[in-house]
Amino acid sequence: MQDATPITLADSALDSARFGLRVFRGKGERLDDRAFFEALVDKRVDVAIVRTPAGGGKAWQRLSRFGLQAIHADTLVYWSLALQDLAVRALRNTELEFSEATAADREALAALVETTFDGYRSHYHANPLFDEARILAGYMEWATGYIGGDAPGRTTWVARRNGTIVAFACCSFDDAGSDCEGVLYGVHPEHAGGGLYGDLIRYTQAQFKARGFRTMRVSTQVWNYAVQKVWAREGFVLAQAYDTWHVNAMLDGGSPMVERTLVFDDAQVRRFAEATGDANPVHLDDAAARFPSRITHGMLVGGELSRIFGMESPGPGTLFLRADLVFLKPVFPGRSYTLRVRNAAGGAPRGFVPAVATLHDDAGALCMLAYNDLLKRS
Repeated sequence: MQDATPITLADSALDSARFGLRVFRGKGERLDDRAFFEALVDKRVDVAIVRTPAGGGKAWQRLSRFGLQAIHADTLVYWSLALQDLAVRALRNTELEFSEATAADREALAALVETTFDGYRSHYHANPLFDEARILAGYMEWATGYIGGDAPGRTTWVARRNGTIVAFACCSFDDAGSDCEGVLYGVHPEHAGGGLYGDLIRYTQAQFKARGFRTMRVSTQVWNYAVQKVWAREGFVLAQAYDTWHVNAMLDGGSPMVERTLVFDDAQVRRFAEATGDANPVHLDDAAARFPSRITHGMLVGGELSRIFGMESPGPGTLFLRADLVFLKPVFPGRSYTLRVRNAAGGAPRGFVPAVATLHDDAGALCMLAYNDLLKRS
């Protein structure tokens, strides 16, 4: 796997605007956990959504050494069809009227998507940071963005019954005319059954075959058995599977709780050593430390967080439930550091509060990252 493509991250402008967070998308075949973490820090990523070939879950567990937890959000399966070998089949519902959607269909298409996908579970639903209403709005925006003329290489066909749009097929294709994809299909629940979904597949197959495309593919979550049964009947074969991972780094979003300058002096270090019995020479002896000087106990930083949470924000009555502190660079006595603490959930810190803390040195380098779970009792 050393020659496998490493994961690259790019800003997802639509997701970022929809959820009010810095959302990045990535893909690749190999996870280099340190390089991936450094990219998250460099880009101040809140949520990374990454697709990799299925079966590589063990590698994602290594992110825990940076305090990060990877969420396995779904497994996406791709089915493929060689259009040149396709024998075009007649539609079952001969009364359907198919046409390419136009701007005049935008409102009706959005309403149909809202009805069709209300309750549908996608990889977004695996992430507690994403509001379900905004997820559904995203499907509506996604589908209407495929209306012909809005973007090259995209089109949407709609099926009408008695003049009313009852089904749609959003598709993409390359300019060379070789590959195409059925991106998003939907049938109004009141019109489901009777082979209407299968007719959507047959119609789009026939359209792309007539236009000279060679290969067509479709995709869905692995649990969506019903549509895959239809695809198999219509000539598609299972071709690929990808795992979708979400990583909630929260390195920019949320609401500020505290920001201040910290300096740990020699007296604090020695008192901490006496109180805890941790007289490790790296904290007390410059020569033994093998750094430019001795280093501060990491738990002095943790203690400062405990004091802030209990006395300042959220304040008295707060319970400190969990902390993952990751030290990326040593913290030295007598030097100045900037501590920033944010409520990753946003809003006023009350109830369950996920707090993210960072400690930067005077050169701006990240020295400590901490993910904390708090409970602010009323």
